[in-house]
Amino acid sequence: MGAIRLRAVLAGFLLCFPVVYAVAGQSISSIFSMMTPPISALLALVIVNWPLRRFAPKLAFNQSDLIVVFSILSVAAAIGGEWSGYQFAGVYSYPFKAQTDPLYRDHFLKLPEWFTIRDLDKVKDMQSGGKDMLYAFHKLPIFLPIYISMGLVVVSLCFAMICINSIMRGAWCERERLTFPLIQLPVAMAEDGGGGGMWKSKHMWIAFGVMFAIDMLNGFHYLYPNLPSIPVKDLFYIDRAFKDPPLSNIGDFRISIYPFMAAVGLFMPSDMLLSFVVFFLLRKVTHVALAANGIPQSTFSGTGNTPGPPYFDEQTWGAVIAMFLGAVWVSREYLREVWRDIRTGKRALDGGVKHQWAFVGLLVSFFTVVGMGVLGGLPPLYMIPYVAFFLMFSIVVARVRAQLGPPTHEFAFFGSNSIMHRFLGTKWMSDSQATWLNHAFLSMNRIYRNHPMPYQLEAMKMAQIERLNQKKMFLMIAGATVLGFFLSMFFNQAQVYRTGHIGGTEAATYLSNIINDRKGPDIVGITMTIFGFAVVMILDAIRFRFPGFPLHPAGYFLSMNFGVDYYWFGMLIALFTKNFVQRYYGLRGYDKLRAVALGILLGEYAAETIWMTMALITKQSTYTISFNDRSLGTQ
Repeated sequence: MGAIRLRAVLAGFLLCFPVVYAVAGQSISSIFSMMTPPISALLALVIVNWPLRRFAPKLAFNQSDLIVVFSILSVAAAIGGEWSGYQFAGVYSYPFKAQTDPLYRDHFLKLPEWFTIRDLDKVKDMQSGGKDMLYAFHKLPIFLPIYISMGLVVVSLCFAMICINSIMRGAWCERERLTFPLIQLPVAMAEDGGGGGMWKSKHMWIAFGVMFAIDMLNGFHYLYPNLPSIPVKDLFYIDRAFKDPPLSNIGDFRISIYPFMAAVGLFMPSDMLLSFVVFFLLRKVTHVALAANGIPQSTFSGTGNTPGPPYFDEQTWGAVIAMFLGAVWVSREYLREVWRDIRTGKRALDGGVKHQWAFVGLLVSFFTVVGMGVLGGLPPLYMIPYVAFFLMFSIVVARVRAQLGPPTHEFAFFGSNSIMHRFLGTKWMSDSQATWLNHAFLSMNRIYRNHPMPYQLEAMKMAQIERLNQKKMFLMIAGATVLGFFLSMFFNQAQVYRTGHIGGTEAATYLSNIINDRKGPDIVGITMTIFGFAVVMILDAIRFRFPGFPLHPAGYFLSMNFGVDYYWFGMLIALFTKNFVQRYYGLRGYDKLRAVALGILLGEYAAETIWMTMALITKQSTYTISFNDRSLGTQ
């Protein structure tokens, strides 16, 4: 079993500070499955390691060291991204918003003082901006109790996910042979301490050079518009060509490439690539068909933000339940073994945390989150399925990403609220209960581009590849989660003190939806949940009967909610390219194509590292490979 060296652990946790700072300060560089800052840090270590390997090999990081560092950083970055970023506005923004909005004054300002700031005098100096990080640090005593109370929810959820991953790592990392496409780049970079085969491939270097040059040129064009550019992101917005309904109701519909996402697509199965495209186009057809029948549509129609037809959230929840049950069925023999290990206390063969202790940790974490809901007046019989549904969704996202490696998994405005409100309604819920629900559990209902569970599982998989001690990896993941959360909350706090930009929170939108439109159980919504469940079951049955059937149920699961909209066309390009190379050039051709994909990824991430760093240092907006631009005036 490989050793986890102290130098790697120390480097990983020390690098959490700049990495989480970059994630918090430039979140636009981290809103996809493979976030930029951890790759940037790994690239920097590889560069530093090159002379060390040659002239001072005893001081150099080896392959396992680099994997350990990257694992710590990716987990810390995940929790430090949108999960804490969207939650942060609930710490300080309510007294500002309450000055003009009675929703905040009458509801959010009634939350306990240990859970949000209610007194404007405590934070009014934020509004003027111009404060440095030391000033923000001196203000930390005001915020720390709230960080701890919010961290109790978020970190407990993440610890529950770590425990589930620990319990299931034998099935997902070994027995089921999931391919983990998204670890291919960091593993290739870390191979032989940064001297592996990827670094010796001329195909990789050619692709790297071309892509890096394009992104640098586009970056200079962003700063100096008179210079030329080569568009590789959004090429054309189809929806903007339609001025009249029903086609004007089609929502975001763009022709985009996003080369780094298309490169990830080259590692994905062909049926998944096709499924992305087919189900995305079906979603767009659904928008138009409903608009033609007098039901107005937009990009987020049918989600938690604008619940109702075409009930995409409900369809997605049906798919989640079906895919979760499918995952349990596939792992049924393994789960029987796990239960025996839990009862007997058997030690793990790979040196990991005993299943018995992981199960206890899961229960403690689960009921801690449930208890936080009960503390706000929500019934235990409501909170138990509420948290259980979210963990069910988390398991499906983690397993789908491990199996198929989608470039992003956004699920905007999706969460436990959707399914609980449809099945139980909201008539029974008091205003105070609804306020607590949407304040405390916003992370479980907003967006999942940085969902922590897949990063935890990928860290365990990389540890398994390197034959590292899984118990130590478990502890490092847990430590990175705690550190990442608190660093992110502080860096977000410091950014507001510096910019004076008072953000908002979608908690108000969710609360408004409940207060202004109280309903009983939604029969149509329940029916559409059953429909989503049936679609996945039927697709699974067809694929079992006809293994070559080209539509994958995960494509339906991922495409029913916003996110695929950015890169569906890039997936189509990846599908045609991959099939062409495999058909006419075989395995040798695909090996070269894989090297090209790694070069594209490395070139894009190297350029993004430069433009992200420039934005962090100069506080000016710069070019980005991401699908959103950096916000002017808030750097």
